[in-house]
Amino acid sequence: MLKGIDISHHQRGITKFGNDVDFVIIKATEGVGYVDEQCDRLYQQAKKDGKLLGVYHYARPDLNNSAIAEADWFIKNIQGYIKEAILVLDWEEGYLGDVAWVKTFLDRVKEKTGVKALLYASRSPINSFNWSSVVAGDYGLWVADYGANTGQAGNKPVVKWWPFYILWQYTSRGHISGYSGNVDMNYFYGDAETWRKYATSSGSAPAPTPAPAPEPAKKSNEEIADEVIAGKWDNGEARKKKLTEAGYNYQAIQDIVNKKLGVNKQPAVEYYTVAKGDTLTKIAKKYNTTVNQLVAWNNIKNKNLIYAGQKLRVR
Repeated sequence: MLKGIDISHHQRGITKFGNDVDFVIIKATEGVGYVDEQCDRLYQQAKKDGKLLGVYHYARPDLNNSAIAEADWFIKNIQGYIKEAILVLDWEEGYLGDVAWVKTFLDRVKEKTGVKALLYASRSPINSFNWSSVVAGDYGLWVADYGANTGQAGNKPVVKWWPFYILWQYTSRGHISGYSGNVDMNYFYGDAETWRKYATSSGSAPAPTPAPAPEPAKKSNEEIADEVIAGKWDNGEARKKKLTEAGYNYQAIQDIVNKKLGVNKQPAVEYYTVAKGDTLTKIAKKYNTTVNQLVAWNNIKNKNLIYAGQKLRVR
């Protein structure tokens, strides 16, 4: 499974793609007549950074454009990317149940490029309309479903018609290294070779590689510290060995344990304002300390000379 982003001119601030991104899908065109001004710059940077590539066309059937006209516009402006990038139809505007428009667009791209483009759409229209003709054409699906849109992946969406989807856009609030803004985050259910097959092959869409079984959720340091206090992690060097082997930072957890148990807890600093008639001896006795300690804490030059209103540390 690979992790990546889809972007457009809205993310023009991106200048480099780091190791937290496996693939980049970039907006190329929209409707008829529009080319994203940042497409080629972002594409070439992603290519330079060794990322798998994709480009998409944002459909505008709401402008009464024909599927053929939009497909031809898309193809005309991605000539340098064909057979290198995955091709995608972004289906978000107008009547989303116009399956025939989508099928015509995808067929046209296949006819002119030899590549089967993917369909991108949200879970709702995918499950609300009959997409059997698109599925019969063996066009792959990229589904969007954000759930609570927390920036992290939630529950995987369930879709009709397709036996599987190859891409899942799970949030619009993702983040990548080197860029402070939000980005759409996606999982691709395959490896780099599967990606290249989608980009270059006109044959059947490759099935996704099985995702590895998820590892059990790792407990927080606070939870482990509570378990340590309860005696579940042994003592001394044995505890250190077990925590380290389990992938935890022994010292960080031990610090939490010590804090919870009050170990090495320092007494709070307390101050006293000298009243008329006070002496260091009287104050020391009141706060259960010594005159010498008061002198040291307060850098007193003459222990027989203090003044009313003077603020002294007494603890």
